[in-house]
Order: sequence, then structure tokens, then C-alpha cells
Amino acid sequence: MKSYLFLAPVVMMCCVVFSSCTKEDSIVYQTVNFESLSVPTVGYWNGSDATGSYTSGKLQFANQYNSAWQTWSGFAYSQKNDFTTKGFDNQYSVFDSKNGANKYALFYPSFDAMIYASFPNNEVHTIQSADLCNTTYAAFSMKIGDAYSKKFGGSTGSDPDWLTVTIIGHDATGTKTGSLIFYLADFRFTDSTKDYIVDKWTSVDFSGLGKINKFSIEFASSDTGKYGINTPTYLCLDNLKYAE
Repeated sequence: MKSYLFLAPVVMMCCVVFSSCTKEDSIVYQTVNFESLSVPTVGYWNGSDATGSYTSGKLQFANQYNSAWQTWSGFAYSQKNDFTTKGFDNQYSVFDSKNGANKYALFYPSFDAMIYASFPNNEVHTIQSADLCNTTYAAFSMKIGDAYSKKFGGSTGSDPDWLTVTIIGHDATGTKTGSLIFYLADFRFTDSTKDYIVDKWTSVDFSGLGKINKFSIEFASSDTGKYGINTPTYLCLDNLKYAE
């Protein structure tokens, strides 16, 4: 049961700092929703200021930016909601027509380092859930194909294609605590009408990761070649709800 009127003053204060709080079965939850972050005029932050990270609530999101190539990896954040424009130039938009002006985090993997979202000072918390979605760039790449990636399902629509993201929890020592797999697209069904590409924010249970200090993200795809995954590997995240 949720209650906002009868929480103690200290809990009401945390609602202001961390965006939202609930109390369920005597456990206080806080939600990181990125709304307090300042968005540049371009509509997104990708680390080009060389700060190397950003913080929302208690979670710090690491970022790598290569100024020579003007490329980024790790976590960015965005407010872009263009769900119709195809191609790489629209890599910062979430593929949800109802997103509106909502702010959210983006993840793109590094090729040379593990990148984490982490709690400070070796703190450990249970993340109860988070909302996940595709970017528009990745979604259209899977839907119709592009110069680098195949159309999921192939020309006949029967190819058993898929794209997954694995969330991996780690304790303060870096030891793995648990993992979960979420399908961003799944075309493995015998009945092709059930094939899907995730096109809306979807709440995913993170509690199986256990008490964690940080988490990392990995991708896998049926469309993989000599140099790795061909499918664009992006993930949108929002509303990370964790126990205090």
C-alpha cells in the first residue's frame, strides 16, 4: 500500500531529494527518475563536457567520452522523444510514443571497459524494479534493417531473431550477486504475430540481483558477425526503484 501523507519528516525530505518515495511493508523505497537533471539545448547529455559521470538520487552513472572521435559509451541521459525518425542521428530518443518530455538514462556499452551505475561509499541496496525501453534508432534497425544490421525476421518474417540485455549486479567488492535477462526484441515465436520489438516503457523486476553496490549491462543478439553484435546496442532506463 502506498502512502505519501503519513511518512515521517525525514522520509518526506528524501522525496524532494530523490524524486519520489513510497513505504510498503515498512520498507522505504526511493525512485531515481532523472527529472532533476539539467538537459542541454540539444536535448541530451552524452559526456562531452568530460565530467565522466552524472548523479541522480544516490546512483552515479559512469560515462566515457572520446573528444577526438566525438563518441560516447556508458551512460548518457536524454529528453528526446522522436519515435519516427530512423537512423543513427536519432540515437538519443526513446521508442515510446507516450514518453513526452520525460527524462531518462541511456546506456551504450564500452568496447574496452566495464561501466557501472553505482551507489556511493560501498553502500548496498536492493533495486526493486526499473523501466526499460528501446531507442528509436535500435528499434527501426531491427524493424526494417539498415546498412549494418539485418531486418529481424528476415525477408520471410520467420527468422528467429532476438536482442537481449543482461543486467548484472555486483557487491562492493565487485563480486557478482545475480543477473537478469530482458528481451528488447523477440522473433522466436512459431506464430509470427507474437513477434515484438519493445515500444513502450516496461517495468522489469530487478530484485533478483540482491543487495548490490552497482550494476553493469551486457547485450546479446542473434545478428552477430565477425566483429560482434550488428544490432545497435542501446538501452533506455528510468524509474529505478530501490530500498533505502
